[in-house]
Amino acid sequence: MGRLFLLALLVLGGCASPYQQTVDDYMGAYPLIDLGMSKEQVAGILVSSQKRLSTSEIKQPDRYMKDGVAVDIVYYRSGWQSDGITTDDEFTPYLFNDNKLVAIGWHSIGGAKSQGQATNTTYNSSSSTVIVY
Repeated sequence: MGRLFLLALLVLGGCASPYQQTVDDYMGAYPLIDLGMSKEQVAGILVSSQKRLSTSEIKQPDRYMKDGVAVDIVYYRSGWQSDGITTDDEFTPYLFNDNKLVAIGWHSIGGAKSQGQATNTTYNSSSSTVIVY
């Protein structure tokens, strides 16, 4: 009986989504982040939480100049919906001005452009997915 329980734990433990594991790792790391940190300091804390993601599952950073200030927005996966779509609300943006962390979260850049839609409806191949902008 004990061996069966151990086997069940191993099987069920191996079924965890890499997305959920990434979110769990992020949730453990993000409290260590403080405004004023450099981009390298933030990356040193959060990058390891994203290690399970492939290149195509990482939201690419934004970079531009505004009023002589170098602006970088780096996104870290911080949420996950098992709806089959990757949307902005599954990431948290970190806003850097001249390499210094000045804001965290979508409120600082006007909100997420796409959001997952929770539903109880089963979609078939003729249905369409609605993404709210």
